[in-house]
Amino acid sequence: MDPVNSTFFKKAMDSASEILKNKSRLTMLIANAYGKMKNINMTRATVGFKEKVGVLGRMIKAYANGTYRLVPWKSVLLMTGAIVYFVTPLDLIPDFIPVSGLLDDFTVIVWVYHAVRKDIEDFELWEKGQDKLPRA
Repeated sequence: MDPVNSTFFKKAMDSASEILKNKSRLTMLIANAYGKMKNINMTRATVGFKEKVGVLGRMIKAYANGTYRLVPWKSVLLMTGAIVYFVTPLDLIPDFIPVSGLLDDFTVIVWVYHAVRKDIEDFELWEKGQDKLPRA
C-alpha cells in the first residue's frame, strides 16, 4: 500500500486545490489539523510527526495571509494536500482503526515533508529572521 499514490491522496490534492482558493476554509483546515494533533498520544515517534505537521501548517498559513510567498505553488499544493489527507478520517487506512489507522497519515506527511524539504528550510530561516525584527 502506497498512500501517496492512492486514490485517497489524489482526492486530497483535488480538495487542496479548492481549499487554497478560500482563506476561511484554509484556516479551518489548519485548525482541524492542530486539533487532531492534540488527540494523538505523545510518543517518541509522534513528536517528530507533530513538528512536521506544525511547520507545514505555519507555512501554509504564512503563504495564505501573504506574509511568506517565497515558496513554489506546487509545494504549497502538496503541503495542503497532505494536511487534507491527515484530517480526513476515511482514507487508505481509516483513522478509527487503532494504531495502524494513522500510519498512512504519517507516511503522507513525512513523504511530503521530504519532497519540499528545501522550501521548509528556507521558510524556517525566514521565520527565525522574523523573530529578530522589531514588533510594531
